[in-house]
Amino acid sequence: MPARRVNSFLLLALLLFLPAVMPSQQHATAGFDLAVLAFIDLNGDGAYGLSASGPEPVMVGINIGLYEDRPPLRSLGPEDWQVAAYVTNPEGYVVFRNVTAGNYILAGTLPDGYLPTTPLEQYTTLEGDGGGAVLEFTFGMLERLRFTYSFIFPIVRVPSVF
Repeated sequence: MPARRVNSFLLLALLLFLPAVMPSQQHATAGFDLAVLAFIDLNGDGAYGLSASGPEPVMVGINIGLYEDRPPLRSLGPEDWQVAAYVTNPEGYVVFRNVTAGNYILAGTLPDGYLPTTPLEQYTTLEGDGGGAVLEFTFGMLERLRFTYSFIFPIVRVPSVF
């Protein structure tokens, strides 16, 4: 009988201790969790994944802001209220937890020497209670030195008036 009590006590202590040690493993929240990944888009395709040289590296220290999108919608302006702002961690992520239903803008900063391969403002409409759903957004960036394409501006011919 004493061995059972010790095992029960250890199990209880472990269950109480683990959430403090491993916050990323806690249960999901009631609202939505918005996970944002910033990465160096080596192949310039706008999607995180593999490039010719392997997995695309993540970017640490990128500022990501979450804004409540108020009319006019889908454009970041002075009417939009900043809910939170974080800097990407060593894994390239920022997570906004327990976000309630509504219209939101995720806005990333672009470091010097980089071009965006995804929009720097991304919009989402969250409906319902979320139930701990995790939505992922990505911000891809390409070093200017790696950008091998040149922009070609079309020449518009103005028709002559008769």
